[in-house]
Amino acid sequence: MKSFYHAKTLLVIILGSLLLSSCSNDNNNEDVVLNEDVVLKETIIASLGAEISDDSTSPAITLNIPAGALSEDAELEIIRVSKAVNGVHSDAFRVKLSAVSGGSVTLSQTMKVALRSNTAPTHPELAELVKQANTTPQRIASFYRAATQNVVARSKTVDEVYQVKFHTLQHTSGAAVDSGKEVFMSETFSNENFFGGVMGLHEVLNGVSPADAVALGVQVDLTKVPQGIVDVMIGSDLDAKDAALQNPDITKMLIKAGAVIGVKGVYATSDPADDTMISAGLTCALCHVNVTPTEFEMNAGTVALPIGVPNIDGIPNNNMDSGAILAFTPFAVGAGQATVDFLNSWGPGRFDVRSLPDNALDDGVANPTAYPPIWNFVDLEEQGYTIGWDGLLKSSDAGNGLASISEAVYDLVMHANGAFAMPNGTLPPELSITPPQSLVDLLVAAEANDPGNDITMQKLLDIQHFMQSITSPAPGAFDAASAESGFDLFYGKANCSACHSSADLTGPGFFKVTATEPAGGLAGGIHVPSLRGISSTAPYFHDGSAAELIDVINQLIAKTSVTGIPALTETEKADLVEYLKSL
Repeated sequence: MKSFYHAKTLLVIILGSLLLSSCSNDNNNEDVVLNEDVVLKETIIASLGAEISDDSTSPAITLNIPAGALSEDAELEIIRVSKAVNGVHSDAFRVKLSAVSGGSVTLSQTMKVALRSNTAPTHPELAELVKQANTTPQRIASFYRAATQNVVARSKTVDEVYQVKFHTLQHTSGAAVDSGKEVFMSETFSNENFFGGVMGLHEVLNGVSPADAVALGVQVDLTKVPQGIVDVMIGSDLDAKDAALQNPDITKMLIKAGAVIGVKGVYATSDPADDTMISAGLTCALCHVNVTPTEFEMNAGTVALPIGVPNIDGIPNNNMDSGAILAFTPFAVGAGQATVDFLNSWGPGRFDVRSLPDNALDDGVANPTAYPPIWNFVDLEEQGYTIGWDGLLKSSDAGNGLASISEAVYDLVMHANGAFAMPNGTLPPELSITPPQSLVDLLVAAEANDPGNDITMQKLLDIQHFMQSITSPAPGAFDAASAESGFDLFYGKANCSACHSSADLTGPGFFKVTATEPAGGLAGGIHVPSLRGISSTAPYFHDGSAAELIDVINQLIAKTSVTGIPALTETEKADLVEYLKSL
């Protein structure tokens, strides 16, 4: 009987523990704090506000409530809900404001909440505050104070649980990424038929010097440069170096060796010595890969040339002046000075995707757009990000939005032999809109005029994996105090977050930069880009019209009737620039 009694008692204890555990895991704030640890209680006078911490020397949590933000005097409670465990980087604190009068209290302005992280984030980690009261922790816009390891956020919620968590920018890895990189760097899908057969690009390449090529943005992979050229460039004969840079034969040798990034030569024979091209094609890497420059001692002094190891970091090659290169082709010259001038008008880092001959999307308007960065697509797609400057594509349930835009770019921009959005296309197009019938008719006519499809599904899926493998670069140098002031402006007075509202500083929908609707086949505007890594992507906007971040801010302020951004002081503008540099 005694053992039966003990067993019965043990069963009651176990059931009671399970019941208590179930209650403590409920997402209601009242249940989260069954074993509450009140670390601070204080009355806040609404007219005065307060800056208050749990500890004056080494605070784990600090609040800054602006004067006049509270609707009335309030009782503040800061309650430690839980200790930091694996996967989180601070204790969890409940911040609760209750009206002294017993009624409800609100905040008309945001208060600042700062929690100390127990470790510093390492790129690609982001230190963020999360709201813990809901079933799924909610990421909120945060600023990291590296000097004190504080993570800062702004909030108007009067009862919430906060905790520091690190979000690692997501990325893919594995064999498909390596295969996709090879496609990105080397695949033309037969666009030699256009760039060589129609434009005559190879005739330009056969006669251009290395000096002129690199001046137009060409990047050279040092790991593939023939040893004889390397020996000249690292040698002591300065005249020989100058001569090499002016010799078109050196350019042909570099292309033959595969050292000119993004350019593939076609030759009449398989003879290794045959380096005169009869055609040429282009790959994605031409406009999307840079190298680390190498300094050479020349007669003119020390000169940094774009000859080095390729950086596969998603930063576009904004020195690539593709329009100027195409302006030298026999097709452009034969078409007349107007065509030459048009191509030269694009400028470095831009390409008019609708303007080349035989392009089904030619709209008769000069509108070159900037080469976009390639990064953070795993996170962005989870947030419903639309792809392309006009947001024309968006991943469906199949999750192949990046593969779909790759097919569109290869077919419609790079003039490969493809059939985007046609019955014989490689993938069903993952479009964010239903295109007008007039546009569909143009694509149908283009396919009828040039039938066939060399673009393969596996290569599109591989290139999608490759694009998903890249994350935005770590921030460079910035003024931390100024950047935090810029963070406050971004989410406050400047109202930048009205558009850049997601965790990765993008947002839904489109931004219409003109007061009147543009004419054309695709209504909408420019989609809201992510701002992570923005300091690495100058010039800015879809057309590259802003050279520096301060120019971006000035342009947006000038369009205040459209953007809603008010006039700012020069100091405020500078603070916003520093915040953008911190992303």
